[in-house]
Amino acid sequence: MARVEKVRVNWNHWDLVSWFGRPIAEATSERLREDQEAFDVRFLEDVLARLGEDADVLAQLGHLYTKTGRYRDGLAVDRRLVALRPRDPIAHYNLACSLALLKETSRAFQALRKAIRLGYHDLEYMQQDPDLENLRQDPRWNAVVNVKQSP
Repeated sequence: MARVEKVRVNWNHWDLVSWFGRPIAEATSERLREDQEAFDVRFLEDVLARLGEDADVLAQLGHLYTKTGRYRDGLAVDRRLVALRPRDPIAHYNLACSLALLKETSRAFQALRKAIRLGYHDLEYMQQDPDLENLRQDPRWNAVVNVKQSP
């Protein structure tokens, strides 16, 4: 049997408290966020590969794809979610957001109308959601908002 030598670490020369207390440079901080987001995407992709069509994992993955600018991947996920949950207003709302980000305006309006028909009620959020910015510039926006406001 091989002899295992125990190594004793001397942490006394490390001033970890003051090191961790220092502000992180903005570039370093941004890189850490990017690395974390990339890790999260890979992790959820692996989980999804193992679980199959899990709507909760898909929803999180779609959110991360959009957050990281992977709009086409986010759209693919949102389409899968709508297929899995055809009566879910949030799934249709997220599909509308993905379509709007990709400038597929007519399809985005269709998905948004369906989300509203299915019960999406957060008009205040719709009015400020950055994903829907180009839809709010479209003349059709008022018709969607008026449908939402009617009883």
